[in-house]
Amino acid sequence: MKSAIAFVLTMSVSAAASAVPALDFIIDGDTFSQPFSITNSSDAGEKVTRFQLDLRPTNSICYDPASDSNCNGSIGVSFGAVGSTGATTGLVSGNVTDAPGGIAAWDFLDILFSDFDAGETFSWDIDVDSYLSTATVFGDEMIGASAIVDFSSGVRLLGELQAVAGNRDAAAFTVVGRTTVPVPEPSTLALLGLGLLGLGASRKRKA
Repeated sequence: MKSAIAFVLTMSVSAAASAVPALDFIIDGDTFSQPFSITNSSDAGEKVTRFQLDLRPTNSICYDPASDSNCNGSIGVSFGAVGSTGATTGLVSGNVTDAPGGIAAWDFLDILFSDFDAGETFSWDIDVDSYLSTATVFGDEMIGASAIVDFSSGVRLLGELQAVAGNRDAAAFTVVGRTTVPVPEPSTLALLGLGLLGLGASRKRKA
């Protein structure tokens, strides 16, 4: 039975402002064979500039890139854009790192974009496994993970994955906070992407 992870990020703003930054994040099926997809569903032309998915709060799952076996030793799938979605959205970089505080390596995904317009979709492959077993990870096992989405307007949405009533195999993103952040210049995004690539390469050499 296929499960569906439905991450719906939306945040209403005050009546004085009409722009509503929003992002839909859905994966249908297991994380090994089905791609992840995010869609910029903002209503006033805001671009998505950054998307981060943090598995550390789950205390049980990890990213399993093909180049490393720190997750559970199984055959993994590294981060990679699907089809032309990387070019369409101006993918700058997508990096998996072993952020501090996790159980083991490869628990934090950071994706940067330079041209991710409203109405566009970015899809990518990456394997997600469990520290506790070799079974495929489905939606409900991602409950507790957190995500951050940055928009070109400077709005940042914060949230966590929660259970979906009536669907025991799914998890849904619920916005728990909103803040503002400095808006980076395109050149800064490119430099940051290169820096993250270098960090990932360094961590792999040390593993």
